[in-house]
Amino acid sequence: MMIRILSICCLLATLGTATAQTFEHPGAYFDFFNREHAAIAQKNMAYLQYAVHSEDLGTIGQQRLVLLEQLQSTQNKLAALPPYAGDAGLRAEMQAVLATYLNLFNLGFQEIEVLKSDAAESYEKMSRYLQAQTAAEQQMAQASARFLTAQRQFARTHDIELLEGAPTSEAEQLNNLNTYQRNLFLRAFRLGTLNARFLAALDQNEPTTLEEARQELARAAREELTAVRLVGDFNGNTNYRDAVIAQVELYLSLATREYVTVCQVAAKGSQMTPEDVASYNAAVQATNTRLNPAVEKVNQTLQELLRTNVPKPALKGVKQI
Repeated sequence: MMIRILSICCLLATLGTATAQTFEHPGAYFDFFNREHAAIAQKNMAYLQYAVHSEDLGTIGQQRLVLLEQLQSTQNKLAALPPYAGDAGLRAEMQAVLATYLNLFNLGFQEIEVLKSDAAESYEKMSRYLQAQTAAEQQMAQASARFLTAQRQFARTHDIELLEGAPTSEAEQLNNLNTYQRNLFLRAFRLGTLNARFLAALDQNEPTTLEEARQELARAAREELTAVRLVGDFNGNTNYRDAVIAQVELYLSLATREYVTVCQVAAKGSQMTPEDVASYNAAVQATNTRLNPAVEKVNQTLQELLRTNVPKPALKGVKQI
């Protein structure tokens, strides 16, 4: 028999503090856990958005502390709950989620924030940072997925009809988005560091080093262009991928055209002619003119990708019948 469930607003009004929490029916018990998990998910999404897309480590740390306070609050409420006969594993899974999150946000993400602080210094450091971030996010997504399964099992056990939202948890949705974005970002970042190495050699007036840096950039650009062209869309969005492809194509074009001219002229040293100087300046001007718009396009399309793929709740609550 289907149990009659009050509307979500009514349920929220009937719940008291955790120290004296009692539940008249399974729907109220379910709603308590759903609200606590939603509060954690909301603060978790806020932290991850800052952690991934902000360079302000102080703000990132503050957001982590806000989440830790929420985790501790939920943990205290669970500790005060009396046993519930029809729990069906819901409480245990919530406790497992809390244990995973508390471990990650007390230890794991502090270490990740340290890695982030100097990630931009090299491709290798950026790779280590993103790998650590992704691994932590995967742990959270797995814990959230188990809790979502427990919620649905509880609902089936008690004939509760759910208001379904997204097919996966918010953590898993964000994890998928970040994995997609980081794959493209890291490939472009690799070329950006190699391009910076070329420009540094240019400033140092070292023709041999300059040519070696150009060749390395050209090789890497060919490799990455093959890879990014194989990347599909993300929920129908191809603009970010296309912008990264254009950026990689630009690096390849510079390495095989303008930078060739720069290297040839630089190798002449004092033997440069006025024509050489003009060719050199034209190549440098073309480089300066084309690089910034490509970077701006990548940033613009990234914001569009993030804005149109905000994680949505998997469960909105229970149906009013």
